[in-house]
Amino acid sequence: MNTSFEAPYYNFIQNEGIKSIEIYNKFLNWIQGEFDLYQIDDLDGLKVYYPNGWFTIKIINKDADIINFEIRVKNKSKNSGFKTYQKIEALYAHLIKGLS
Repeated sequence: MNTSFEAPYYNFIQNEGIKSIEIYNKFLNWIQGEFDLYQIDDLDGLKVYYPNGWFTIKIINKDADIINFEIRVKNKSKNSGFKTYQKIEALYAHLIKGLS
């Protein structure tokens, strides 16, 4: 995970890979379910707006055998942004663990 600060936001960025578009879509569906109380834009990947920030999940590269995507969290509070990032990563880890 890369962490940076660009006033007034802290940025948490992580690149991940997944085996198929179906699993990627399932991951986005889980995220939408977890953050369903917030404003969601799902036209290009997924963007969720919540108090003091937002996060995006979108595909950065599609190969024949792997989908590479980026998780980017932007928040005015470092602690709150990191907690949101951890929540997203926990859902991702749970999904991957369920596949093995």
